[in-house]
Amino acid sequence: MSSVLPPLDCTLSIDEIIDFHMSHNNRGAAFSFADAQGSITDISHFEFARAAHRVAHILRPQRLGPEGQVLAIIALTDSLIYPLLVAGCVKAGIVPFPISNRNSSAAVLHLLNTTKSHRLLITKASLGPLTDAISADLADLSVPYDLSVEEIPLLGQIYPHFGHESPSDEFISYPSPATRTPLDTVAMYLHSSGSTGFPKSIPETHRTILHYAAMDALFESRELAPRQAVGALPSFHALAMVEQFLFPLLAGGTACLYPPTSLPMEYRIPIVATAENAIKNARRAKANGIVAVPALILEWAAEERYVEYLKTLNLLAYSGGPLAERVGDKLVEQGVNLVPIYGATEFGAPSIVKRHQEEKDAGEWAWLRFSDRVHVRWMPQGDGTFECQFLTTPETHQVAVENLPDTKGYSTKDLFERHPTKPDLFKIVGRLDDVLIMANGEKTVPGPMEDVMMSSPYIRGAIMFGRERNQIGVLIEPNPQQKVDPSDEKQLAEYRNLIWPVIQEANENAPSFARIYKEMILVTQPSKPMVRAPKGTVIKKATLVLYNAEIDALYNTIEASSNAGSDVEPPVSWTEKDLEPWLMKHASQLADRPIRAGDDLFDQGFDSLNATFLRHRIVGALRNSEHTEAAAKISRNIAYSHPSIQDLASAIVRLVRGGDAAASESDSIDDHKAAVEAMIAKYNQGFDSPIPPTATRPRSSDTVILLTGTTGALGSHILAMLLESASVQRVYAFNRRGRTPISERQNDAFVDRGLNTELLSSGKLAYLEGDTAKADLSLPANVWTE
Repeated sequence: MSSVLPPLDCTLSIDEIIDFHMSHNNRGAAFSFADAQGSITDISHFEFARAAHRVAHILRPQRLGPEGQVLAIIALTDSLIYPLLVAGCVKAGIVPFPISNRNSSAAVLHLLNTTKSHRLLITKASLGPLTDAISADLADLSVPYDLSVEEIPLLGQIYPHFGHESPSDEFISYPSPATRTPLDTVAMYLHSSGSTGFPKSIPETHRTILHYAAMDALFESRELAPRQAVGALPSFHALAMVEQFLFPLLAGGTACLYPPTSLPMEYRIPIVATAENAIKNARRAKANGIVAVPALILEWAAEERYVEYLKTLNLLAYSGGPLAERVGDKLVEQGVNLVPIYGATEFGAPSIVKRHQEEKDAGEWAWLRFSDRVHVRWMPQGDGTFECQFLTTPETHQVAVENLPDTKGYSTKDLFERHPTKPDLFKIVGRLDDVLIMANGEKTVPGPMEDVMMSSPYIRGAIMFGRERNQIGVLIEPNPQQKVDPSDEKQLAEYRNLIWPVIQEANENAPSFARIYKEMILVTQPSKPMVRAPKGTVIKKATLVLYNAEIDALYNTIEASSNAGSDVEPPVSWTEKDLEPWLMKHASQLADRPIRAGDDLFDQGFDSLNATFLRHRIVGALRNSEHTEAAAKISRNIAYSHPSIQDLASAIVRLVRGGDAAASESDSIDDHKAAVEAMIAKYNQGFDSPIPPTATRPRSSDTVILLTGTTGALGSHILAMLLESASVQRVYAFNRRGRTPISERQNDAFVDRGLNTELLSSGKLAYLEGDTAKADLSLPANVWTE
């Protein structure tokens, strides 16, 4: 059934457009999902609008209280429910603020404070620790901050007819506002990623949202694929707000979602999106298009069975980060209609989705053309690239944030190059501020790490790379005194070992996804020095272009695990006796801490990148041995399936002896299932006993806190809050040992983040250095006793 489309000419506000669908009895599908048997349920635009009224009744009964209060939403819930919470707020005259549940409690309080939000809608059953942390932080504030924490409505309260609502069903309309909603009032808040500090709140008015929706992207994508699978997007994210809320509401499309796990009167944790279940649910819901983040597309591109399905779709669109051209080229060559959507919370999605046939034939999928509704100012950078700036056009494009010094508009800091023969085509090539945006959307600021590396007497130049990739690497130019031939494996290993201490120092304050592994150190060739300006500074972009082939080859080597690239000798034999110490040595190097053989690797600080490189070394060693056939059996998830050194060694030995990888995985799953059931049984004891009332914790100055990772961005801010709090008597700031005193590193961290360094002279602060993997944290006995 076709949808009746609302006007987007700013004659109606967002809350009025919700009612538009109800008054026009719009029975087209706004949302669609299928169960495991393939039975499809549709939620019509009409039913969605009525459900928004029900949410409004729950959140603000009888429209009592002032208009425009901000309500923060931190909910881990079904994608069918989340956009309805936003719609219900808008209908009730409340300003919704979807916030990522991945934020720290300190970041959440920052966002609440900046938007003056005193209500928080949350799912305590799944986000209990975050809720408790927020409550604890609120209690410790020197100036009280009132916050009402409420549970989200249940599925049965808002969808009583669940796919079958008709005009004859009982319904109470929510009261309308006394006056029409002004278009320039804030309709919702979204927030930035917080990659360089606390996230920033971004106000979106009714006008900005309508201008964003009226651009070409939503309607062109709907024309190509009216049923779009978007359930794998995190619902709090701006991209999900567009695809799960605005695409149905304003463009009349159908958002194909995961089936809800919640019961009518019982909350359940939603399905966790994976590459496999995203495809499975798109198939079941009969989607003809998918919108996803690049990280999922990277996984799909590696599996022929996924690519075969993607070829059947009318559209595979992505946004939220870059996709490596080599991956996109491969998909397009196989017949996938791959489309990048360029956009941001601050200015919408101004790129065109449809392409000319000659551009398709030429494989120019990565080049962008912009909507006629936007005014782009291209600022030349002197190297053939241009920064993209959007100038405010009051009639068609009101940007959410205006940050230009000379006129109204937004500086994106995104760098583009112009097509050599088609002047209206542009391709994004990087960031003005050099931020590396990885394939998973994580962002790395290379400057501080490069500065640490440049402090080494053995290094003349350092440039980090990793855009569109899953791992960060670094290109190193040795000082002239260091004669290094990178094609000589022995010389390369010796030089990597020589500079490894300063690389470790650079890694100390980096997030886990930005750490540099020894395998990811690329050394320049003597015949190809880094490109430098006349004043001696390195020209990064030109140098990376010069080494593009070597960088691609390095990533191909890592992905194929064709060379271990490690200074650890292969095991004496492929037996458990010799393999266990070999694996322990590898794992300890990767985790930068001693690893115990019988304990879970991930409990000892191992992360996904550690697991990737451990597998790389295992496969590389097998390929360089007489057991090459076993290398092909090492699954990508081997460290997760066998998460202890002992278990991992046994699994490898079985494969070397000709065992079946699938059987090994199956045995591991059974073992894990038994372990989980044993743990549940152990910690279920006593749950049938009544819980005594919890005494309220007195506000006193006796609180003693041990805080880890205080030199990081989040840790620094938390430390500052604790030192300011009158209720805290003592703060132990625990960090790993470094090359410089912890007091210096902490001071530098405060300076970098604009925090008050005088707090560090507080008598309540005590620095500790040790190892969290050790039972006693590697602390002196007297300190441990204290």
